[in-house]
Amino acid sequence: MKRMSLKNAAALAVLVLLIGMAAPVAAQKITDFSADQVVIGAKGKVEQESKLSVAGDMVRIDKVVPADAKMSFIYRQGLKQAVTINPGKKTYFEGPLDEKSFSAALGLPAAASAERSAGEETVSGFPCIKKDLDMEIDFKKAKKTVTNTVWTSDRLGIPLRVKTYEGRVTELRNVKEGKPDSALFEAPKDFKKAGALKDVLPSDPFLDDE
Repeated sequence: MKRMSLKNAAALAVLVLLIGMAAPVAAQKITDFSADQVVIGAKGKVEQESKLSVAGDMVRIDKVVPADAKMSFIYRQGLKQAVTINPGKKTYFEGPLDEKSFSAALGLPAAASAERSAGEETVSGFPCIKKDLDMEIDFKKAKKTVTNTVWTSDRLGIPLRVKTYEGRVTELRNVKEGKPDSALFEAPKDFKKAGALKDVLPSDPFLDDE
């Protein structure tokens, strides 16, 4: 068997190095970040604005708009716990995490019966896969199939945009990578712990869907 010449060996080494440099590097998953969550109604008007903080499997949502219904919600998925905080009353309630309420808080649609690719689109600077999700709903004592659309990035565990069949859009904007303060995911020490959720929620119809 012939030995490789010094010249050929050097050329091979350079080729391997160039191939390694040209190989695409997989985008790293962002597990800790903050963002603005905006909800836009079917008529194009901003209905809600919130601050979103994510640290691993913990999520906090601080309602900003409308100003008269400021509330904070902490979801600890690993512990299956949820904390509802009312800054105005200086009270909080800690209870089991309800997956349906958690999904609704993020604007996520219910489980789909079928899904279809709808192309690709960039949302808030992130290249996203766009999918149409079909689901069945009860409509006038019958079943009706409706379609929601989601835009997902392989870098975030939460969709960048969700559009419901009714035309309501939930979108993440100003996404900033970085670990939020751990205190954000704890109930305030100077707040009173309530015995029931109703003692924390304000009597405001805006929060009826929470």
